[in-house]
Amino acid sequence: MQKTIILTFDDACRSHLDTVIPILQQYKFGATFFISMPQNWLQEAPGHYLTWDEIGSIHKLGFEIGNHTMNHPDMRRLDNERCRQEILQLNRKLAAVDINAPESFAYPGGPYAANAINILRECGLKYARTTEHGLWRPESDLLRLPSFVITDEKDSVFYHAAELAATAPDAAAIILYHGVPDTHHPWCNTNLKIFLAHMQYLAENNYRVMSMRDFGKTLPC
Repeated sequence: MQKTIILTFDDACRSHLDTVIPILQQYKFGATFFISMPQNWLQEAPGHYLTWDEIGSIHKLGFEIGNHTMNHPDMRRLDNERCRQEILQLNRKLAAVDINAPESFAYPGGPYAANAINILRECGLKYARTTEHGLWRPESDLLRLPSFVITDEKDSVFYHAAELAATAPDAAAIILYHGVPDTHHPWCNTNLKIFLAHMQYLAENNYRVMSMRDFGKTLPC
């Protein structure tokens, strides 16, 4: 039976490159890294976030780079032009390090923003992740995909999501991590021991682990 997990990582934390990617490479797992780069984050926590060149290097390693907006606003509160600029400004930064316009998007903070849907389509985005819980099924709205948020306090959520994915061979569970660790936003933190246990569980139980883009390619047209 096919068991599929989609790994996603938000906010361009340095630990994605230093800690997460070597572990993913060890297990030959795919993943999507959602990039957002508000100036106030960079000022508050210098050295905590990736540089644009480092983001380019993650792309060159074969991982998917997704759009999480430039400034991480609540998209529900923005007009069309501001939504468009948040997406396009991030895309321009990615293009400068040879990354094509992303196909995958993550709503900042997690809530679905119905007002942004036409802009997402206009910008060429095919998949958009929320923080609503559930599986990505063949009938799912591709611009309102659910996920399971993992932190130190929500370790059990990972195993629940994996169990759900194991019962649905035509579906996938999208897992959302932030930093491993995330010292700037500690409420989003996942410590290394917990993350290692999760990756080992997926490997030992023969899960297919991939990016949002790559799972999307397996779906019927």
